[in-house]
Amino acid sequence: SSGINAEYGEERRAAEITAARREKRAVVAVRPGKYGPGKLLQEQPEFLLPEEVSSSLRKLTVPSNNTQDRFLSLQKRNMIEVRQKVNPHRKYKLKTVEKWRKKLPEEIIELTKMKTKKKKKIAVESS
Repeated sequence: SSGINAEYGEERRAAEITAARREKRAVVAVRPGKYGPGKLLQEQPEFLLPEEVSSSLRKLTVPSNNTQDRFLSLQKRNMIEVRQKVNPHRKYKLKTVEKWRKKLPEEIIELTKMKTKKKKKIAVESS
């Protein structure tokens, strides 16, 4: 009889642990803005000071961006990943190459002489 009670107690504890895990997973899945590697920033609600509020509500303008509000709403509902914006960057530095036009006339003459020497050397080796 005591063996059966011990087994029943262990099974009940295991069932409680799995139920707690399921509840925790459900809470995490429903949490706003938890989809993706980043964290959703909770923005502070914008409010106007009593001096800034106009007398009629028709004159009241709301400084908001509909596209941005919609995007944040999708992130809160876990439909879009929450990520930080990545700035574009180069993997390697750009190589600088000097154009022929920028060189001095003396340097151009030397380079053309070197090229003709290489051509002559290649022609002699091939024949």
